[in-house]
Amino acid sequence: MDPYASFRHANLYYPFANLNDWEMANFLLRSKLSMAKIDEFLSLCLVRTLPLSFWTAKELRSRTKLLPTGPRWNYRIVATHHPTKSPAILYFRNPLECIEALFNHPYFADHMIYTPFQVFTSAERVIREFGE
Repeated sequence: MDPYASFRHANLYYPFANLNDWEMANFLLRSKLSMAKIDEFLSLCLVRTLPLSFWTAKELRSRTKLLPTGPRWNYRIVATHHPTKSPAILYFRNPLECIEALFNHPYFADHMIYTPFQVFTSAERVIREFGE
């Protein structure tokens, strides 16, 4: 379970202050900049005027460790009846952990519907669609 879930309930972007803070962090983390170059960028006068919650690459990396990880990947080596050059490996996630992560994610909290409803193909409500 996420130990910071209560903080994320109040601030969807926790451990970052807001959407802008998260977007800057996301950009820097996805860029191919080294930690020294990130520090150099964050020390620019123009960037210093921004209301960021981190001012060094080390501080940025430490905040990312507070982000939720989600379900872990598992693997199993699958036995085959025929010889192969390398072992057949099956990667998977625990489906219950995936469902738990989705149900506990604050972004989806207001978008889940638990009651059945009818869907029609037109405004006249003549042809009904069925699905799971």
